[in-house]
Amino acid sequence: MKRRVAVCRLALLSFAVLAASSSVGCKKIIGDSKEPSDTQQAWDTANNPNNLLPQNSFLERRFDRLKMAAIVPTEKLPWSDSYWPNYRGGLAWRWNSPATADFKAYSLPSKDQVMKMSARQRLELSPAEKYDILTGNWTFPLVDYERKRNNASDEKWRGLCNGWAAAAAHYREPRPVVVTSTEGIEIPFGASDVKALLAIYMAQFADGGVRLVGARCNTQPKSGWETSGDTGFPRGLTECQDVNPGSFHLVLANYVGEWGQSLVGDLVNGTEVWNYPIYEYKSYILGEQPPTQGKAAPGTVREIKIQSDLRLKIEIDPPNVHNFNETGQQDVGDHRVSYQYTLELNTAGEIIGGEWITPLHPDFLWTQPAAGQFKQYFTKLGELYAASMKSNPSTDLLSLK
Repeated sequence: MKRRVAVCRLALLSFAVLAASSSVGCKKIIGDSKEPSDTQQAWDTANNPNNLLPQNSFLERRFDRLKMAAIVPTEKLPWSDSYWPNYRGGLAWRWNSPATADFKAYSLPSKDQVMKMSARQRLELSPAEKYDILTGNWTFPLVDYERKRNNASDEKWRGLCNGWAAAAAHYREPRPVVVTSTEGIEIPFGASDVKALLAIYMAQFADGGVRLVGARCNTQPKSGWETSGDTGFPRGLTECQDVNPGSFHLVLANYVGEWGQSLVGDLVNGTEVWNYPIYEYKSYILGEQPPTQGKAAPGTVREIKIQSDLRLKIEIDPPNVHNFNETGQQDVGDHRVSYQYTLELNTAGEIIGGEWITPLHPDFLWTQPAAGQFKQYFTKLGELYAASMKSNPSTDLLSLK
C-alpha cells in the first residue's frame, strides 16, 4: 500500500511550471507524561503495519523474536540540520550571511557581480541562489519558486522537515565543497546548503513511494490534555487516537532492529506536524496482565506492558561556516522520548494490537525510498552531493578568502 505522507508534495512536469505551495513543518517534542491514557483499539486499515512493509520483506510479528534494543549501523546514522522554515524563506534564506534582509527583498546578483565576488561573499548566498548559479540559470528559478512558496507570516512550525528527515534517513552527511559552475564560476557550498537541496528534493520533487502507518490528526487537543490522563481528543476521532501501539512496536523493531534502517515519525499528537528520523530504541517489559475484557483485540491471550525509549534527531540552526570547515551534525541534535503502552499477543505470541498508556505518542510513522537518480531541474544535485562526499574541507577549502 502506497500513500503520501500528510505533507505537501508536488508532482511536477518541469521546473518552469513550479507553483507556490505550503508545506507542513515542524514542532517541538514536549515532555513526556506518565499519566494513563484512554486510547485503546485493535489496529484498523490505516494502522496496519503491513502498510510500511517493503516489497519482498517479511515482517516479524512474534514478540519474543523481536530485539528489545537496536541502533542503526554507524554509516546509516541520520544527521541534524535546519528544517528550512517557511517564515525564513526556505532555500531562499541567506542563512550564512550576517545581514538579516527579508528573503523576498534582497537583490539577486548578476553574472558579472557574482564573478567579481570573493569566495566568502559567494558563501553567504542562499542555497537556492547557489544552485541556480551552478546550473548557469540567471533567471534564478529556484529562488523564485521559494519566494512564492514561502511567506514571513507563515506559522513558524511549517517548513521542509519531511524532506530533511527523509534525506537524513537515507543519505550520508554531506561535507562542505567548492564546485565549478557550467560557466566556470567556483561556488562554495556549505554542508547545510547541500542538505537544504536534498531536503527540498525529497519533500517536493522525488518520485512517490511514501508508505504510511497511522493517520494525520488535524484537530487541536483540549487544554491540559498532557496531564489529564487522556489523549485530549474525542473517542470517535480515530485519526487522533494515533498509530496503534502494536503497529508502532512492530514497525520500530523490524525497521531499526531487523533491517537496520531509520524511519520517520510525527511523534506527538495534534494539528502541527514535525517529522523526525528515528534511529535507536530500547524497550523494557514492565509487567504482564490478562486480556482487558471487552477491549483487547480479538484473539488476545496476553497483554505485556512495555516502555520504549527512542533516540531521534531534531532540527538545529545551520552552523555558521565563515571558516568553511563546519563539523558534522551527527553528534548534535539528539533527542530522547519515552512511551509506555501494552502489547496484545495471540496464542502464537504474535503482536495483534495494543493500548497507549502515555497520552503523548506518535501520530504516524512513514518511510520514503532514497531518490536514486535526481531528475528534472535537480540533475546536478547528484553531482554536487557526490562531490561533497569526496571533499576534504580541512585541507581543500580553508584557503577561501
